[in-house]
Amino acid sequence: MRRAPITSDDVSRWKAQGLGLGETVSYKPWIDVRCFSSRGRMSRRPGVTTGRMHHLFSDNESFFFLMADYAADVVDIREQFPLFPESATQRIASSLEVRHPRYPGSRTPIVMTTDFLLTRIDRAGKRSLVAYSIKSADDLRGRGRKSVLTKLEIERRYWLLRGIPWYLFTNAEFDKTVIDNLEWLSYFTVDHGVHPDAFVKQLPRFLEAFNTPSLQDLTLAKRLRECTAVLSSAVSLELATDMFRYCSCGTCQ
Repeated sequence: MRRAPITSDDVSRWKAQGLGLGETVSYKPWIDVRCFSSRGRMSRRPGVTTGRMHHLFSDNESFFFLMADYAADVVDIREQFPLFPESATQRIASSLEVRHPRYPGSRTPIVMTTDFLLTRIDRAGKRSLVAYSIKSADDLRGRGRKSVLTKLEIERRYWLLRGIPWYLFTNAEFDKTVIDNLEWLSYFTVDHGVHPDAFVKQLPRFLEAFNTPSLQDLTLAKRLRECTAVLSSAVSLELATDMFRYCSCGTCQ
């Protein structure tokens, strides 16, 4: 069944529902994966940093999210962040002499969004905001590049006027090895049918062995093998690996 065109009343209703508001666990993205049930490559991933589910619309967004979620200086991740008030992006479009994007089949101006708004904290404890747009390199040189670049320029100027750094991130900047390692580390944030009940009683002993000062300079593989040696037959290498990944998801305190 074809969806009815989006109206200004719809936008007002979404605002009233608190979409685009909140921080960390209480944040509600302006767009979530339910808005595009037929669109491919979408995912929902639990956040270690925020303690909530994140809505991601491409592999590139998922990769960027993993990098942000494991970055030591990132304390909040807000995806699909709305550029309020809408009049701000409309004024920018007018200054560029381009038509502001509209919802499909409608005359209603789109509430533009930025893919990620991160809150970072420096060593002095000062917090700052940084905005990121995530695109495939192909999007910037394909047939639809003019529309893509126009939207990106509106975003860039929106954040510039607010004194907030904005960066464009493409798949060309991802390190596949880093992404693979982060996927491996984040294993227990997604339900793979493996549950910590099998090893939770062993965690205190494992953590004590893993944090032994004499093991700190070893590679991870050697460190895990040494842990299994210390713990004798109670913990296999496979189990030690699972416990390490489980704790890497922020579950162990």
